[in-house]
Amino acid sequence: MTTLRPIAPATAARPSVTVRRWIAPASAALVGFLVTFAVSWVPSVWFDEAATISAATRSWPELFRMLGGIDAVHGVYYAGMHVWFDLVGYSPTTLRLPSAAATGIAAGLLLILVRRFGPERLAIISTALFLLLPRVTWMGGEGRSYAAQTALAVALTLVFLGAWRRAAEPTRTRMLWWGAYAALGILASWTFLYLALVVAAHAVTAIVSTVRGRRLQRRSLVGFGAAAVLIAIAAIPLVRLARHQSAQVSWIDPIDGRIFHGVFVSQWFILNDVFAVPGCLLLAIGAVLLVRRRRARGSSRIELGAAAVILPWVIVPTLGLIAVSLLVDPLYTPRYLTFTTPAVAVLMAVAVTSVRRWWMAAGILLLCAALSVPSHIGQRQPLSKQNTAWNQVAELVATERASEPAGTTDAVIWGPLRQHRTATSRVIEYAYPAAFAGTVDVKLAKTGAENGTLWETSQPLSEVTDRFADSSIAWLITSDKQDWRPSVAEKLAALGFHVDQEWHIGSTNVVRYQR
Repeated sequence: MTTLRPIAPATAARPSVTVRRWIAPASAALVGFLVTFAVSWVPSVWFDEAATISAATRSWPELFRMLGGIDAVHGVYYAGMHVWFDLVGYSPTTLRLPSAAATGIAAGLLLILVRRFGPERLAIISTALFLLLPRVTWMGGEGRSYAAQTALAVALTLVFLGAWRRAAEPTRTRMLWWGAYAALGILASWTFLYLALVVAAHAVTAIVSTVRGRRLQRRSLVGFGAAAVLIAIAAIPLVRLARHQSAQVSWIDPIDGRIFHGVFVSQWFILNDVFAVPGCLLLAIGAVLLVRRRRARGSSRIELGAAAVILPWVIVPTLGLIAVSLLVDPLYTPRYLTFTTPAVAVLMAVAVTSVRRWWMAAGILLLCAALSVPSHIGQRQPLSKQNTAWNQVAELVATERASEPAGTTDAVIWGPLRQHRTATSRVIEYAYPAAFAGTVDVKLAKTGAENGTLWETSQPLSEVTDRFADSSIAWLITSDKQDWRPSVAEKLAALGFHVDQEWHIGSTNVVRYQR
């Protein structure tokens, strides 16, 4: 059975020992990156990722204008991706690479964090289980901020622990640590507002530990309180913006009976109900074991128990977001709490390492690995993201256009986008611009950059018939659930176009007209 120890002040280590202790975190980070980045380029870009592309590929003034009206809660992430695309250019691979890197960083930091509570075995198993969680393999292949959020949550917890255990050190040292915590907390909350719930979890940790602790811990509580106030003040402008832009999350359903599946399956074991059963069992056993651990008695060390850190990290953000959804506005959706996955992995690892026989622990790990394989494979399939096949649509259009006579001008009619009322199928061009270079978007009124929004506005087809004057080829690209083909065929027939060929790819209908 693994013995968990309280957090204690650090002691100096010999250089050779220090180097060896960094090998495991660095290896975990590399493995985490490789596991999540591998084959991440196969699935098509989808709607959420198109939002990243739309925001991060416009100019800085255009981005700032957009954030004033929509998606301010993702502003720091969009700014970071803007810099990244300036350095390496946009492609579906470069879109997802930062998330894989952030997942690797989160894995390395998690190993360092768990070392504070227990032996190397617990740290390694926690990291391994973290990388097996379906929600983690999902976030590492997603061109959104979820992996960065998770890395920030682990880093914030590490700095919190580092600041807490320095209560006996000089005032200057304590101020530097709590100042670093405040700065990282501000960055985290501005990267994603819900990361403020991690600070709330740390508040529970601090209060519980102080009530049951010593005088020095009260000194740490004061430092944490000051840092938390700074984080809260800095978050006020973002909260006001988010409240003003609340219509952008109007798609979130109110809390109902599905919440149990959302929390215990989708939140950590997305689309893998089979893994969720043993996973939640291990989680529950680990939580019980942590609660039952007795804190070391008669110690003069500045202590912070594993239960006081890990359990609030899982419970406070989850219950907090559900409570807000019940009392104020619906805000809960499972992926918004991706940053709780490291704590879930630790609880599962506590259960695994409590098994006395090594072969039994190894068997549990192998079972978890086997159960995670279908998720990882499924997440890397071409149509894994909402049945989107935009890459195949773009490849088809590019191939067909390559066989056209030189100088041909193609018109494109972008139809509705399935499940997303405010955007059109033009998001396919955002994701794969090379395939549509030189085409004429006949219905375009204003681009998203011109509107200060994520998406463009369009004009009725009947009002833009003059835009077909130079085109002998026209493409209709539209959702298969909102079938525009009959009405568009009728309007184009009046202009001399006839249907040349049709394709159905994923959830998209593609029609080529010729005259």
